[in-house]
Amino acid sequence: MITIDWRDLGLTDKDKPFAQGAVGELFRVPQPVPNVPGRLVAGRVVPRKLVFKRVVAQQQLQAAGVDRKQVLEQMRKVVALRDAMSPDDLNELDEVTAWPLAMVRKEGKDVGILLDLIDDEFWVDAKPPGGPPDRVLFELQFLCVSDGYFQRLGIDASPIKNDAMRLALAARLAYAIEVIHRHSLVFGDLHLKNVVAAFRPQARVLLMDCDGVAHLNDTSRVQLHGWFFTPPEIAHQQQRLQDQKTDVYKLGVCIIRMLSPGFGATQVRSPSKAKAGLLDAEGVRLLERAVSENRDERPEAWELREYLVRRLKSLIRPPILRSAELSHRAVLRGSNLFVRWDQEGGTEVRIFGANGWTVTGIDPERYKDGYAIKPPHAGPIDVEIWNDDGPSQRVRAGYFDYYELPALDMKGAFADVLRLHLPDLPTLDASVFDRL
Repeated sequence: MITIDWRDLGLTDKDKPFAQGAVGELFRVPQPVPNVPGRLVAGRVVPRKLVFKRVVAQQQLQAAGVDRKQVLEQMRKVVALRDAMSPDDLNELDEVTAWPLAMVRKEGKDVGILLDLIDDEFWVDAKPPGGPPDRVLFELQFLCVSDGYFQRLGIDASPIKNDAMRLALAARLAYAIEVIHRHSLVFGDLHLKNVVAAFRPQARVLLMDCDGVAHLNDTSRVQLHGWFFTPPEIAHQQQRLQDQKTDVYKLGVCIIRMLSPGFGATQVRSPSKAKAGLLDAEGVRLLERAVSENRDERPEAWELREYLVRRLKSLIRPPILRSAELSHRAVLRGSNLFVRWDQEGGTEVRIFGANGWTVTGIDPERYKDGYAIKPPHAGPIDVEIWNDDGPSQRVRAGYFDYYELPALDMKGAFADVLRLHLPDLPTLDASVFDRL
């Protein structure tokens, strides 16, 4: 388990938190922290941008009936769970969770955890009329609210106007819980405010507050419930511990509410309330099983994910990219290289080059004959076509290389050329022209 000294974070006692949760305050870490492994992004390991979550004092936790020592002990267990995972497992986990990376100690005592800073794609601009602009995380609960709510906050709601996006986010949420369950873990405190969403470059979700995740074998686990998300077996005191069956119940409730926008959505429990056309009869039956009071009827998370992906594919019409090509295989550095494509149904072209170089927002109708690029590095060029239903398959347009002309040395080039000796010519008197 990785343990970091608080002094290595570059923070001071005077620093103020930028946010606060149920048990902790969040501080941005201003510098790289030693002994924290980098993060795999687009095939490269890059330094992590980090956040310190400091557990608040016991007095502040008292009202919620939470014990600070128990919170810190649970955090230690969650950080230690990473040690048993392979690099591939960790990359998959970090793709769908804000998982604690390390414990932080101050003066010999554990005080909190280190987390990844949430990626920019999960934040949206909020420009309320008459109020100051802001940036907020797009929580899944936003899928339940009315257009008027977005207008009051000044948030662009256009990404979720597409019904396919709702299904895509639901499928990603089911996949995230599937990943958790694959490691014999229980997520526990799953609800719509505890998950954030992104829409570009693709639908993604991120499970928050993962410091409450516990192993199925941990009989001392204490996990919370969001409002209107308590499973019936817990509410009726038939059992004390949450498990993967209670996770699936909460997952089913989340999905039903994500697909049922509008008034009262935050309390809906019946899939029959879902927006027309999003679910077929199979989906209604599957979600009814997920939220059934009979635990034995509930499906696995992967079953929900498989259905949602299948249903999504039946409703969407992604663009088709038949081919892509380059105008040249070698170009003079500084010259244009043209990318051409043959596509159908797309509204945006994206071009990808070496070392993460990318161009987006290209209108395929405007650039029917191709698009000129000047990548900083030679190498492969790939193309994707997008529309509201997602991307086409990525196609390799080809490889190219740069060449450069040798520098022209005029002095050296003519150094050996014979120079003729010309004597000085007499000054020409211009007056001679007056006599002509």
